[in-house]
Amino acid sequence: MRKVLLILLLISLPGCQPGKESPARSTALREVKRLIDQDSFPAKYIIMYEEPSNDIGSIYKITPANSPFVEWSLERPEKVIKYKDRYICLMNPIESIDMPKEKLIEITDYPNDTTTGPVYDEIWYIGVSKNGKKHTLVSTYRSYLTYRYYSFPQLLEYTFEDYDSTHLPRFILASYLLVVDSSYIPKGALFNHIQRIDGEIYYTNVLDEYFKENKDSIRKDFFAVLNGKDTLKLNVVDTITQHLFFESANNAAFFRSLAKNPLGRLYDLLRDSTFYFCNEKGTYVRYSVPYSDFHWYFSINNNSYKYVDEFYRRGTKQSLKDLDGSYNEWDAN
Repeated sequence: MRKVLLILLLISLPGCQPGKESPARSTALREVKRLIDQDSFPAKYIIMYEEPSNDIGSIYKITPANSPFVEWSLERPEKVIKYKDRYICLMNPIESIDMPKEKLIEITDYPNDTTTGPVYDEIWYIGVSKNGKKHTLVSTYRSYLTYRYYSFPQLLEYTFEDYDSTHLPRFILASYLLVVDSSYIPKGALFNHIQRIDGEIYYTNVLDEYFKENKDSIRKDFFAVLNGKDTLKLNVVDTITQHLFFESANNAAFFRSLAKNPLGRLYDLLRDSTFYFCNEKGTYVRYSVPYSDFHWYFSINNNSYKYVDEFYRRGTKQSLKDLDGSYNEWDAN
């Protein structure tokens, strides 16, 4: 009798109800079901992938698919909801657990599915506030830009603090990777091996004045990451499709200061302390460059641009870290 009472008590407590979704995810699910009602998705499976999620809100990328997996990946959903004749596959790269293979087959019977169709070019994004009371839906087609949520201004208020449709960030740190020297041993300590950071900065306005200024003026403006007295300058080396490609300056002291926890500390600095310094009438004005949090995976390359290792965002689920294993290992679990 005591066990029964304990189970009933746990189910009744807030946060202990099995399968209970967050307000943001519940709102996104309702929107996906509404789109299914309108026959917006030609595919049997709908991947609902949670990209950035924080205290402000969440953004979900919605893609029709021919299987319950992310395209070009073996990542399984953490949960599958059958709605009418469709399967909504919920995925989150951070702090979640993939559904076991047997359970996924039990729900979808995907190995015996013969209803595959054409490649689907249309994708959707749903931005939702933390409390689920406000949301924005965006429909688009796949391209280099549209596969990144931050290229849609109306979504930015759901992930960047103090930004809305009338107050957009001028620049967004899109992604980065580490470049190490030739003596670095994969999975070894990074201390004294990091040479620079390469990455991309997205600019929200294709007609940004940054590119209209004369060359002398451009040289006066710069991007940098601040760490107390240490400053790591980010030098722009190329521009492609609304992205500034940068290489950090040579600053061994900056990287030595990260010795205790180089990856975690570097992630925090790039997320919280990346700035654009604009020369305005002889005085530098500092503007924050927010980080997209678009990626859970970061490459470590050598000076020949060859991949040598990788690291992950804090909280990245173990199954994503194991994706470089063999298909047989994956299929056995």
